[in-house]
Amino acid sequence: MHNIKFGTSGFRGIIGDNWTKENIQRIGAALCQIAQSQNKKTNIIIGFDNRFMGRESAEWFCESFCTTTTTATFMTVPVPTPYIVYKAVTADFGVMITASHNAHQYNGIKIFTRGGKDIDDEFCTNLMHIIGAENNTGGLNPSAPPADFGTLVKSGIVTLSDNTDDYVNKICSLVDIPKIKSSGMRVLFNPMHGSSANIMKQLFQKFGLEYHAINNNPDPLFGGGMPAPYPYLLTSMAGAVKGKYHLGIALDGDGDRITVIDSNGLICDVNYLTSAIFYFLTQIKKQKGGAVKSFVTSNLIVKVCKEYDRDVHETLPGFKYMGKAMHQYNALMATESNGGMAFGQVSFSKDAVTAAAVIIDMVAAFGKGVDEILAQITGMMAWRSEYLEFAYPFSASAREGILQKLLSPNKPTLPNIVKIDNFSDGFKIRLENDYWCAARVSGTENAMRLYTEMPSQSDCQALIKTLEKFYGLTERQK
Repeated sequence: MHNIKFGTSGFRGIIGDNWTKENIQRIGAALCQIAQSQNKKTNIIIGFDNRFMGRESAEWFCESFCTTTTTATFMTVPVPTPYIVYKAVTADFGVMITASHNAHQYNGIKIFTRGGKDIDDEFCTNLMHIIGAENNTGGLNPSAPPADFGTLVKSGIVTLSDNTDDYVNKICSLVDIPKIKSSGMRVLFNPMHGSSANIMKQLFQKFGLEYHAINNNPDPLFGGGMPAPYPYLLTSMAGAVKGKYHLGIALDGDGDRITVIDSNGLICDVNYLTSAIFYFLTQIKKQKGGAVKSFVTSNLIVKVCKEYDRDVHETLPGFKYMGKAMHQYNALMATESNGGMAFGQVSFSKDAVTAAAVIIDMVAAFGKGVDEILAQITGMMAWRSEYLEFAYPFSASAREGILQKLLSPNKPTLPNIVKIDNFSDGFKIRLENDYWCAARVSGTENAMRLYTEMPSQSDCQALIKTLEKFYGLTERQK
């Protein structure tokens, strides 16, 4: 049984269960077949993070992908996913061995196409068809790869690299380094034992910042926790930031999600932070372009876009949808509710490393704390809101039934409904004055998620309880 399934952001499996050498090479061989169908020489850039046997897994992938017409640049040191995406802007494919923010027993594969974009549904369908994973039969037999990894290196089919300077220099070109250096800013940084530690160290040194790093040693067990910058995992860090640092920055295990802590030790909601960043880039930095948001992201960025005559486009969650919209509309940036941001000048997928640099640039430019900047932006928009999101786990066998229930015409009865939008994974109920609620099934986890944005926390809580009662939800994830 192969049990390979690509979700919103690639394939993830449990090590020793469906994360095996055979499955890794089935995916590599399938991607090789797609590459060879293009009738040209194809190159991939491949990297890995700090997870257990990450490098070995990347080597196995190369063994099944690489031929005389499909070559690879292999990163010999752990790197964050955004680096691989950035390199995929000019390479044919980018492949990252990572399970992102999931627990240590998981590993996975993220695939990106030329231009720095997540693979879309059509690509996933083609890949899955070749693998033969839908019915766990057929597909490819990677048991006899063309050569082992060492032979591929010796033959020049695989090129080794540990140089990330081009990515670091690109990010540095986007920010005002003299302003940052003169700001006197102190930053507490937490890579959560992940692969962003070295690149962020390079950036901090170039910025001339006073910074301190915690949890920056590689650890495939992630300190016994999850490499996810969820607020409940950052309470001790928030206490350490308060009164001692101007800013706290936490990145997930592969460096594509971010959480920010202000100087008062308060964890900032990325939903609102991205609106401040968009204001900063368009009104202070004078950059062109609009915004892309997922349908479960705060409407504050919609208010900012309308105020300054910038386009805003709404998509399904996930950068395979959002990145496509960024490319189509030449958007300046994109944002989703769980800490993902993308910047069109770098790539079309989420990039917490660039986000961290832009936030530092913003704080230096304003000469204010993040909390003060957020208060300024929300005050200018004259629109108050609070945002809540919760996840509810379910068994894999219950997934289809829950999805059918969400897509049923039978929806909760709520006051002030303006419109109900149904999507492939859930729905959004739009209420008066740009408030809303939504429900969807996660594409990467066996979980249902509820979201709401209302004028106050009490309004949010009341609406969440209404949705929980309607769908019979009792167990919230942390």
